[in-house]
Amino acid sequence: MNLLYIIGVIILFFLAYYLIQKKFIFVQTVSGAIVMALGVFSLNVGPHFGQSTAWYKILAIFTATIWAFCMVSYIISVFTGNFKKLHYENLIGRFRIGTWVASTSVTVIIISNYFPMFHRMILPLVIMNTLLWLGFFVISIKSIIHIWQGKIDVNVNGILLLTTVSTQSLVLMYNNVWHDFSSYMYINTTLIGLGFIFYTLSSILIVKRYMLSAWSLVNDWKAPNCIIHGALSIIGSGAVISQTFSYNQLLLLWIIVLLTFVIHEIVEIIRGTRRIKTYGWKEGVAVYHPSQWSRIFTFCMFYTFTLKFNANFDIQTSWIALSQQLILDYGKWVIASLLLIEIGLFFRSLFPNKVQDIDLQQTAN
Repeated sequence: MNLLYIIGVIILFFLAYYLIQKKFIFVQTVSGAIVMALGVFSLNVGPHFGQSTAWYKILAIFTATIWAFCMVSYIISVFTGNFKKLHYENLIGRFRIGTWVASTSVTVIIISNYFPMFHRMILPLVIMNTLLWLGFFVISIKSIIHIWQGKIDVNVNGILLLTTVSTQSLVLMYNNVWHDFSSYMYINTTLIGLGFIFYTLSSILIVKRYMLSAWSLVNDWKAPNCIIHGALSIIGSGAVISQTFSYNQLLLLWIIVLLTFVIHEIVEIIRGTRRIKTYGWKEGVAVYHPSQWSRIFTFCMFYTFTLKFNANFDIQTSWIALSQQLILDYGKWVIASLLLIEIGLFFRSLFPNKVQDIDLQQTAN
């Protein structure tokens, strides 16, 4: 695998497609969530299915290829003057740019962990991703201020928490690439602190939206709301690997994540049941949207947080130790099942039996 070769082939594909179709391929802003989900699965969940390493390394290569495809599309949108319309114009939608940062972090970790022979690519990608995060940081601050001032609130959802996810992805990236990076305590602490600040601000705006605006669970509870617990999980994972939290602090955070996870998924079950009653199985719960990959990602991150916490500490509380072991033993099968379902929905969307109503698709997510 050489990522430069992959990018070169993808560029040639884009050019050939343009010459034939007279138009470019523009992927959705949130498509980076696919890389986030598949990448974290291949890094932290896949290895626990057995001794064979071939299949999840192949998945890792496939994930890096998807990342390259998305990045080429995003860059083309800049040079063709379509960036603002596609990725920035919508005030809430621009938070999806956070998936670009997180997906790049995942790709860097994949190269670092699985393909060290391509180490020369790592530093340029780390620098690029850090600069990308700085740009997203500025965009996020401006956007949060606009929302806070009452410019918009009805469409606010968990997508805002990509501010936390993208920031913590840097912690994971730095500490995976440089194993002694935990000694740079001030950098890790600053990034984790920023993650908590973004989480607090975003959560306040989300709570405000659902408390002060009319909404229905069937149509207005969005798929990215799962990031409410996923963002906490990635904070915990970053804290463990960077050694910035004590055992007791991490234990408290893990319990909070567990409770948040359970509450959110109960809400999702109720929502799914009501959507089935309202729209039926196909239109109610079997409508594909790239944002749904955020659920796979958040499940993977909860598994990752549990795994890292369990591996780095001697858990003294019996019910905590038992709960974590059950999650590690059976959670991987739940995540794999959800992943297969999402892949199935993706292929179903490529070959629909009938034209799907756009508004219905949006309400499903």
